[in-house]
Amino acid sequence: MDTFFLLVHIAFGSVALLTAALAFLTEKGPKFHAKVGRIYALAMIGVGLTAGALWWLGSTDFLLFIAFFSTYMVLMGWRLGQNRKGSVGNIDQALVGLGIIGTLGLLFISLDIAFWDEGASFAIVPLVFSFICGSLTYFQRLSLKSGKAPRGKERIRLHGIFMGAGTISTVTAFSLTAIGGGIVVWLLPTAIGSALITYNLGGLRSGSVQIPSNSESA
Repeated sequence: MDTFFLLVHIAFGSVALLTAALAFLTEKGPKFHAKVGRIYALAMIGVGLTAGALWWLGSTDFLLFIAFFSTYMVLMGWRLGQNRKGSVGNIDQALVGLGIIGTLGLLFISLDIAFWDEGASFAIVPLVFSFICGSLTYFQRLSLKSGKAPRGKERIRLHGIFMGAGTISTVTAFSLTAIGGGIVVWLLPTAIGSALITYNLGGLRSGSVQIPSNSESA
């Protein structure tokens, strides 16, 4: 049973990585980018669900919360991509709640590694992910207090940041599986991915990114 879920998990992860690359390389705004992003989001939901099954079968708490973090980021990014009118509903509050759970879970794992695990220096990795998750969740919670979700360029900017953060954590988990552990292996995708997100969002500042109107499909 665990082999089955592992293979399905790898399949979903492979689709997610491929579509993430396509979404990064394609022009932002047109329908093809939106369709690729939709496939990516669905694949990431599959990654999160199969990660939960693998955890139930004996996988580590850390990998479970990394998958949780990835799925939350992508769902949040997808919601921002869809929510052009800036409406605030129960789904937005639920996503903030998921972000809080992910933040606290990763923080607990970091403390657990730091105080009770032999590889205490590795605690910095879940701590970094906890900080990222907590910061973005807190920012999103503040933006919802006004009763209006982000719109226009701010919405697109946050859409790119959340989707990018989900991709970074997916690549990180893949690196652990394919290459092995180590702090550098875990944190290098974050450093590179953050730079790529900044570069990719440069078109928004220059005006080259198209912002879809409310009538266009996501």
